[in-house]
Amino acid sequence: MTTLRRLSGLLAAVILAGCAAAAAPTPIPTPEPTPTAVPGPGGVGGGSGGNVGGAPPPGGIVDPGNGMDPILGQATFVTPTAGLIDQHPVSVELVRAAVGASGVTAEVRWWSGVAPCSALDSVQVDKDDDAKAIKLTVIEGAGGGNVACIDIAQLKATTVDLGVLSAGTWTISAEGAAPAISLEVP
Repeated sequence: MTTLRRLSGLLAAVILAGCAAAAAPTPIPTPEPTPTAVPGPGGVGGGSGGNVGGAPPPGGIVDPGNGMDPILGQATFVTPTAGLIDQHPVSVELVRAAVGASGVTAEVRWWSGVAPCSALDSVQVDKDDDAKAIKLTVIEGAGGGNVACIDIAQLKATTVDLGVLSAGTWTISAEGAAPAISLEVP
């Protein structure tokens, strides 16, 4: 019986020790934050934040602003994407234009979502030679497929070749909030 008592006591001690260990809280390590890339100078990951995917604006651009407007900041230059669905016009915030050796180039800027959920489809150019007026309409669409879209605004820009225009003062406007500009073509 003594051996049986010893075994019972030993078994009871093991069970109590197991219960005490199970009852004690287990420390859970605190997760460390994961750096998230932020576009722009000084952001984690050192991204440039602009002039990505396209050419910078041509020289000699007529700038209607005072340089303090955020629409004049770093924009992502985009080019048209084929095969988009749900095409729709977007509100252009800024129009600029320049006369070069090969003709007139315009730049349009607008705020939009990120690709592939919001991508440039085309820019419609409606030109009235008699009135010396050009209206630009930026058309965006979405890439096909089942894609999760984040809700983040991105300043986009694209350049449009307007070709050789006859001499005189041209008015260039765009669909949206951008004020029309006047461009003198020699």
